[in-house]
Amino acid sequence: MENVALHGLKTSACSKYEVPTKELGTIARSYPARDYARYQRYKPENQTSGSETDDDHVMNLGIGQNIFHGLDRVSASDLYKPDILHTIYLRLFKHMLDWSEAFLKKHGRLQAFDAVWKALPPYPGFLVPKKAYREVTQWQGKEMRNLGRCILGVLAVALREPGGAQAIPFKRALRCVRALIDFNMMAQYRSHTPDTIAYMEEYLDQLHRMKDIFLEFQVTKRTQAKVDKQRQEIRHQRARMRERVATSQWRQMRDDDRDAEDALRMDKIHGESHFNFIKMHLLSHFCDHIRVRRTDSL
Repeated sequence: MENVALHGLKTSACSKYEVPTKELGTIARSYPARDYARYQRYKPENQTSGSETDDDHVMNLGIGQNIFHGLDRVSASDLYKPDILHTIYLRLFKHMLDWSEAFLKKHGRLQAFDAVWKALPPYPGFLVPKKAYREVTQWQGKEMRNLGRCILGVLAVALREPGGAQAIPFKRALRCVRALIDFNMMAQYRSHTPDTIAYMEEYLDQLHRMKDIFLEFQVTKRTQAKVDKQRQEIRHQRARMRERVATSQWRQMRDDDRDAEDALRMDKIHGESHFNFIKMHLLSHFCDHIRVRRTDSL
């Protein structure tokens, strides 16, 4: 949030690059660095009637002029630094927990996860959880850091021995969680080589390729409202139809309607849900930042 205030941006905007909002959740490609001097020309008071901006990135300016603009030897777009605590521990790990919990609940493995969580033994450098997983109401950075050391193993045990249709989803979920954990662990290295940076890029790429397994659990309030409205309309139609058919025929139609309702719900969720939030994009800055600073040190 400090970057939002200092750079005069909206909360969904990258302070370093001109990244379209709809591409925040995709694998990063090359984007132009933000040019705050150019943005200044497009402030409302500098606009004449009928004038237009050259892109939509000016629309991501939410507060006003960047306070660093015009200072000698200061590049505003280079001021952002990757932050493991706020980007990974307090945001993406929190998202991962929510997705994993919903995934476990859908497949009936939440009880197994809780049982393994409670059975974690003590180990040097590892704090054994004092509460059951679902009893924890607030996660701090310290707890999230501790979680990163055990979540993959706990999840793997909870998802063992999958049924026939569960094998692929379980494998994809584990690979997605593992990619984020591995990326986080590698980001904590005190020094890097081209090989470690390549590993981080590989883990990030795998995270993006596997994250769709959790797409149905990344539902916004707006999408959920549309799903609820759709469900109400279907049930209203079903109630009107109930008066015109026999009981035996109605039971079959009811079962068919429920299947159709579930299919429509999933279509709506998959069609409108996305991962285009800023913390997902900020992962891409880690490797670039390490590479630049490593070059500078040489």
